[in-house]
Amino acid sequence: MEQPETSGEPHAMTPNLRRTDRLVGIYTAVAMLALYPVLASCDRKTDSAAGYKTQAATRAADGSSEVEAYLRQFKAGDPEACFNDPALVDASFTASETVAGPVPPARVIVAVDASGSMAGQVSSRQKLDLAKSAAAAFVEELPPTAEAGLLVFGQAGNNRADGKALSCAAVDLPVEMTHDRAALVRSVSTIRPVGWTPLAAALKRAEALLTANGGPGKQVIYVVSDGQETCGGDPVTVARSINQGSTKAIINIIGFAVPSGEAASLHAVAAAGGGRFVNAGTDREVEAAVARIREEGRKAKNRLAQSGAVAQNRIAASGAAAKARICAGGLIAKERIAVSADVAKKRIAGRDVAFEERAEKILAERHAALEGRAEAFVRAAEAKGDRANEAIDAKAEQAR
Repeated sequence: MEQPETSGEPHAMTPNLRRTDRLVGIYTAVAMLALYPVLASCDRKTDSAAGYKTQAATRAADGSSEVEAYLRQFKAGDPEACFNDPALVDASFTASETVAGPVPPARVIVAVDASGSMAGQVSSRQKLDLAKSAAAAFVEELPPTAEAGLLVFGQAGNNRADGKALSCAAVDLPVEMTHDRAALVRSVSTIRPVGWTPLAAALKRAEALLTANGGPGKQVIYVVSDGQETCGGDPVTVARSINQGSTKAIINIIGFAVPSGEAASLHAVAAAGGGRFVNAGTDREVEAAVARIREEGRKAKNRLAQSGAVAQNRIAASGAAAKARICAGGLIAKERIAVSADVAKKRIAGRDVAFEERAEKILAERHAALEGRAEAFVRAAEAKGDRANEAIDAKAEQAR
């Protein structure tokens, strides 16, 4: 509500005053445009009750409906839109196998080495027999929902020079990806030790059987072998490409009495594939190796779940805090500029601005209260995020 002019006659503006009036209007328009993007998310509730809830007592004390009407025309938005609690998440973890069964990946390739050296003996048992035991153990313990395939490499030609070409080209898939565990186990039992070791070619064939866009740990290639690549391939490069590619598959390798030099080669392949290599020599060691690989997978999955949830909560809390500060600060700036521009315009025009100045002071008090509320909200949001992450860390520790 504008106050009457100090003079009974209309005030005649000089050219300088008219030019200043236009400059104030331009300044206000530019300020409004600069603030518009910041305030866009804050304008969704502009039809709610006028005034800030936290300032009801101030309004009552002032008792001026004229002040309220004057300030209402500069209201930039509802501050309640600035304060949204962060969307925090929880995380679930897989307990140790001693408490609950393992949670295996969704797709598994078991790749068995059928090179001639697998006919060798370890603890009075043929290496290939140990390999079959390990492969069957993987297959039989998979849940019905998981798909598995059997891949055999080197089962052709012979392990002499005249049979190398045929053997190195032999990467067979006796059983396609399936849920039929019995078919897989039956096929494992028919593997014979024959030729050379085309490990790199076997890994490439295994990758082709997996799906793109697989999550970390969702797809696994298990290799059972007794030695390193003998067909001239580069299994380390292939393994790294698989693990870092679209399938994100992990490559684990179980070796059988592998000499130290060849063991280092297989270890390098497993490491490049994001998995691990274990060297077993007896039935007991095979069982222990299988258990260790599963346990490593469980721990890796838990670490991923923990770090992902904690990071998401930090982002959510920081985002809510930043929105509160920016949104509240934008409302304050927009209203402050608008009222200041109106007061300056009337003062330049020679009007009495005592009323407007009183309203401006009341607005400043409300802004101070809104700034305090925003900072309190920031502290509360950060504390909620910290408590949620502490609970996640505690659950992860219990699952270890």
